[in-house]
Amino acid sequence: MLKVDKRYSVFLLFALLWCGESFSQQLNYTLNRDFLWGVDDYFNNKEQNFQTFIKPYRVCDINSIKDSSARVHGLLDGLKKNKQNDNKNKSTVELAPLLIAETGYQASSPSRLTSDLAIGGSLVCTLGKKISINFKALAGKATFDSHTDSVISKTQVIPGMGYAYRANTDSLNPIYAYQYYSGYLSYSPNKIFNVQIGQDKQFWGDGYRSLFLSDVSAPYPYMKITTNIWHLTYVNLYTIMKDVTNPSGFKSDWLNKYATFHYLGWNATKRINIGLFESVVWQGADSSRYRGYDVNYLNPVMFFRPTEYSLGSSDNALIGLSFKVKLFKKQQIYGQLMLDEFVLKEVMADIKHTYKNDSTSKSGWWANKQAFQIGWKSFDLFDIRNLNFQTEYNYVRPYTYSHGSVQQNYGHMDQPLAHPLGANFWEIANFINYRFAKRIFAEMKYVFAVYGADSAGTDYGNNIFISYTNRPADFGNFTTQGFQTKLTTASIRLAYLLAPDIGLKVELGFADRIVQTKYNTTQTPYLFIGLKTDLSNFYNDY
Repeated sequence: MLKVDKRYSVFLLFALLWCGESFSQQLNYTLNRDFLWGVDDYFNNKEQNFQTFIKPYRVCDINSIKDSSARVHGLLDGLKKNKQNDNKNKSTVELAPLLIAETGYQASSPSRLTSDLAIGGSLVCTLGKKISINFKALAGKATFDSHTDSVISKTQVIPGMGYAYRANTDSLNPIYAYQYYSGYLSYSPNKIFNVQIGQDKQFWGDGYRSLFLSDVSAPYPYMKITTNIWHLTYVNLYTIMKDVTNPSGFKSDWLNKYATFHYLGWNATKRINIGLFESVVWQGADSSRYRGYDVNYLNPVMFFRPTEYSLGSSDNALIGLSFKVKLFKKQQIYGQLMLDEFVLKEVMADIKHTYKNDSTSKSGWWANKQAFQIGWKSFDLFDIRNLNFQTEYNYVRPYTYSHGSVQQNYGHMDQPLAHPLGANFWEIANFINYRFAKRIFAEMKYVFAVYGADSAGTDYGNNIFISYTNRPADFGNFTTQGFQTKLTTASIRLAYLLAPDIGLKVELGFADRIVQTKYNTTQTPYLFIGLKTDLSNFYNDY
């Protein structure tokens, strides 16, 4: 066996971290889907080895794009200046305004006007070629449509933003004040490693939704280490999150929870990417002890299950498998399989019951907690440049992402870390969008979902923020059980990018939300227009 002196090992690691070649900016690219379509189109070429699963991308990755057409929706114009500054190896400081000015009209009865006005700023610092810093702060007041308002009244959290401060006493048309903070320090000592520390959102997946880690919830503190070597991408993500399920709703009663995530992606061929995912969520304290951050989960190497068993813990651990295949010249198929619990005997019992109609065997075990996604994208549909299409199917069994201890559910600030519908549903999402020139973007979206809501205080597995110990039965569980609800959301948007440097766009759109149950149907048409700076994706189709 070859023995290596420990001092030499430390020196080798130090050299690897510090003597790497300098290269371009370490800032993160936007998470907003409007701007990612052209980027993903470019990287769908079979000659491109870049892995698109981990988002946000970094500007140094986007700077490799040599396509000067409309594919990246005009943002390359803004990035060229960054690249020129970067090539000069200068340190820079830039300030930019952030703005949201939007109004809307909900036409359903009772009708209501909505408004959202917020101002803030963004600070960007680059220290040579290896270090970048970005900080965003935004504060505003808003009135929302009836669906969003109902979510806020239950959680005291504005979806995707943060804590909702009540600014008036009108129960029919409440006004909420809010603050949004995000930022990070990004450091790349060489082409292999990137380290980020900050507070922001992540999205892991190639689809519209992610069953692993999405950008649905508010930003959270994190440290991320990304390693790129050969055809492999390996990510360690360490986070601090908040459990806000305390009935009081006060910030002082929120509890800390922690999560660690790993992802290993491999470009098996020029067209095939395969990935392994795992995560673990644990509470910072319970009724008997203060636990804090468990250093055992700082281990950067997969897998968590042996660590969890060695600790004798009942933490919330998940594992998953992802894939993406580049088809032909302009298509791709992608998917995810997520396992919260998996016992082969019980899964086989479900299969036997479904396909052999064997009603004598026990099936529908409550802890068959799995989810899967399958999707397809087509770029330049019908050979029309910049016309794109996407369709996606998501399926999540009851009680997935939940836990016996509410603090250990797979969520942050009363919003899921994966799919916004939680669990116990299936969904089909469809998109078609088109870019006119570099700055004009149009999109039509149609999402149809069926979920089983809780009824009369009975937990049927949809709400991940309650304990699964309240389930009515151990067997006989099936997806969409409970108070079955059909949800249809359709929208059309037209956007014009005013300022590529800061992502400022004007947007006009119409959305329609239809909720159907056995007893009634509710339709909510909504028209909106606004001027806004791109921050992230914000979801209202759940």
